[in-house]
Amino acid sequence: HGRVRPSPTPKSAPNWDEDQGEGDYPNNHFYYLPRMCNHCAKPACLEACPNDAIYKREQDGIVLIHLDKCKGAQSCVQSCPYAKPYFNPISNKANKCIGCFPRIEKGVATACVSQCVGRAMHVGFIEDTSSSVHKLVRQWKVALPLHPEYGTEPNVFYVPPVLGPGMEDSVGNAIDKPKIPLEQLQGLFGAGVGDVLKLLKAEREKKMKGQASELMDILIG
Repeated sequence: HGRVRPSPTPKSAPNWDEDQGEGDYPNNHFYYLPRMCNHCAKPACLEACPNDAIYKREQDGIVLIHLDKCKGAQSCVQSCPYAKPYFNPISNKANKCIGCFPRIEKGVATACVSQCVGRAMHVGFIEDTSSSVHKLVRQWKVALPLHPEYGTEPNVFYVPPVLGPGMEDSVGNAIDKPKIPLEQLQGLFGAGVGDVLKLLKAEREKKMKGQASELMDILIG
């Protein structure tokens, strides 16, 4: 079987530019950020669809594509800054994450949350003061939206990595400096991510000393 060499300057593969490491050896770094449809409060896909095929459910805020109305214009694919809708050439329709709404309607966690082996994902209504989502986003304010500057008001939030790998010198000795640059995290989550990391570190240290920390208890799950 023959093999096709990839182009040294790819231009059209999905998110090819995100699949790149950064930094110089031995402090180069590479990591993946799990992403799904943000079910935004102001979804760009909904605004862009010329056929009114996209709607936001009033009861839970989930953004869906009405496939009977979708005519394959692909405006949603082009407009979403998070690159979540995609075009299905077989059905000639646009598709995307449906927020597992049949599970939500039954009070069951979404598939991605229930199958997360690290229990790193939470799901809940942000206005429910008893939910972990409310506490992480509104109370402790350590869960941040991805690229808030896009203005779509995402409803998926991330707790930035306070336990990322540290840097090393030329012979492999550890340096007390994170390998993932703060500037990169600020580019992902906004200027306030530095304060969030300080709070997470302080609460983690409290927990390690045997002191109470509601925040750490929530994150440990």
